[in-house]
Amino acid sequence: MKNPVAKRSAVGISKNDIIAINAEAKKREQEGVKVINASIGTFLTEEKKVGSVSLMKEGLSSHITEQLGYPSVNGNPKYLSSVMDYLFDGYQEKLSELYHPFIGATIGGTGALSMAFQMFLEEGDPVLLPDVMWTNYKLISKKAHSSYETYQMFTEDSKINFSSLREKLIKSMKEHERTLLVINDPCQNPTGYCMEEEEYVTLFYLLDEVGKEGLLTVLFDIAYLPFSLKPCPLFSLLTKKKYHFLPLIAFSASKIFGIYGLRVGALIALTKNELMREEVMRSFDAIARGTYSVPVGTALHAVGEVLSDKEKRKELKEEIDKNAEELKRRSDILLEKIDKNHIPHYPYKAGFFITLKVDHAYQVASKMKEDHIFVVPMNDSSIRLAISGISIEEIQPLLSSLVKAIASIAEEETIIK
Repeated sequence: MKNPVAKRSAVGISKNDIIAINAEAKKREQEGVKVINASIGTFLTEEKKVGSVSLMKEGLSSHITEQLGYPSVNGNPKYLSSVMDYLFDGYQEKLSELYHPFIGATIGGTGALSMAFQMFLEEGDPVLLPDVMWTNYKLISKKAHSSYETYQMFTEDSKINFSSLREKLIKSMKEHERTLLVINDPCQNPTGYCMEEEEYVTLFYLLDEVGKEGLLTVLFDIAYLPFSLKPCPLFSLLTKKKYHFLPLIAFSASKIFGIYGLRVGALIALTKNELMREEVMRSFDAIARGTYSVPVGTALHAVGEVLSDKEKRKELKEEIDKNAEELKRRSDILLEKIDKNHIPHYPYKAGFFITLKVDHAYQVASKMKEDHIFVVPMNDSSIRLAISGISIEEIQPLLSSLVKAIASIAEEETIIK
């Protein structure tokens, strides 16, 4: 019998898919095995509870059964306005002077990325990604019928490689009608890198210059926004002037508020005039209506109720900061042990993940599974550790298993030689 699946849909989840690895870890746990799961980007407390922000949980409990009817295709107004107010706090006046912003509610941050890839690229046009990336960008790109190209993210001295980015941007702009660049900051997945203000200034100057040569759209994926423990320069720069590129923002409530399963997010486009805003809205509504129909209205309503209360927003920040401090404690301990064992890693500053530079990463991850420890091989030369999901007492067993696996593979190679 012929395969009934259309060729354009005949692509499977890759062997380093994070959700699949997490599911395997959960299955083993349900079988009664004690596992250490450093695969999934979910913040767990030291007691292994999902680190949902309590105020958001209370708000959801109070409001989740309200607004059970169909919402608007792009979400309810209170949610949309409160997200804009939350993100652009202090910059709203300048924002309204410079732009005609569009915002649409999405099925999580991934939904925002998927919408952007479909809306702002023709089929075959490239998404420009860093060579060290969240691998799901590739699958989202494929499903949007676009291509992808990569630039080298870091220089040898662990700085952002603006030279590589410029070269690839110029090449893409020359070869294609339009280019979409993704910037995942702060707390980049999978490295935990956060750009400094001077790096943002350099980036915006570069984008503004290259954007004069063609149609450039820049998507800022801010899924981990508050975990850097310091203000992100993005919003002050976006509201400084109009640039020669279209800025997009992919917002996710999953990581920030710990409501992963509710799939609450938003796509923001800082359009330059009302006509462009209407075009973006028309495209967004059509894609949404033709795929998932409408967003999760009850969840949007509950989140909007909490975010629209300025006092509650202050309390939210305090609790999120506590979660970020807990991540810092874990990262400090893990990085100290990694450095003592001379295991190289990408530059980490804050956030959910640390990525190690490890040869034969798939084999290392496989051997660690024998110890019931689950990590994510990003490719054959790097492994991502989700410090968000492990407790402090699990750090040493995880590192011991990692060191043992690396040594075992090195020994096997010596024997073969």
